[in-house]
Amino acid sequence: MKIRNTKLSNERLLLSNVEVNSLGPALELEQCEIVSDCREKSLVIPGMEMVGGKFVQQDRTLSNFHFENAHFRGVSFSGNFSGCDFGDWDSTEKSSIADCDFSEARLEGCRFLNCDMDTIELPRWPCFTIVGLADARDFVLGYQWPGKVGITLDVYTDNDPECVAICGDAEQMAKASGIVLEHLRASLQLIPGVRIID
Repeated sequence: MKIRNTKLSNERLLLSNVEVNSLGPALELEQCEIVSDCREKSLVIPGMEMVGGKFVQQDRTLSNFHFENAHFRGVSFSGNFSGCDFGDWDSTEKSSIADCDFSEARLEGCRFLNCDMDTIELPRWPCFTIVGLADARDFVLGYQWPGKVGITLDVYTDNDPECVAICGDAEQMAKASGIVLEHLRASLQLIPGVRIID
């Protein structure tokens, strides 16, 4: 699927993993629904602005994808995302995210760049979000974490200032380290700037 140089309203776009899907350049979506079955190699965004509507990642996890050249405002996300970046490292004129809802999404190692996290509805537990990574880093490095949790949190908090928040999946972390999820939650709650939504 290739859509460019157009404005769509109240449309449903189905993105299949069997072909390369190109959204843009100069694509404007208003109150549309994107239903994606894509891996990162089958999704390309040369330039898209999405206002309202839904981005549904179904069946498979979208991994290690940077939503570059994409502007999201008032969009609801659902499905599984791992290692994805929302926003832009350099300029919000190139990519941005604001007023979006991730409460129905599962995020693992996903970063939010140059945005106002107070406008973002965060994913629910067992996901957690660390806001203000510089403030969290000293605590993370000084705390005795069980299993591989400390290594993961070290990577999470070792980011440039443009990364204003990162989301993790505590269930995956607990499983990888063979620890009880609620015990991990009690430790995560001690991190400065952590947000856990039930």
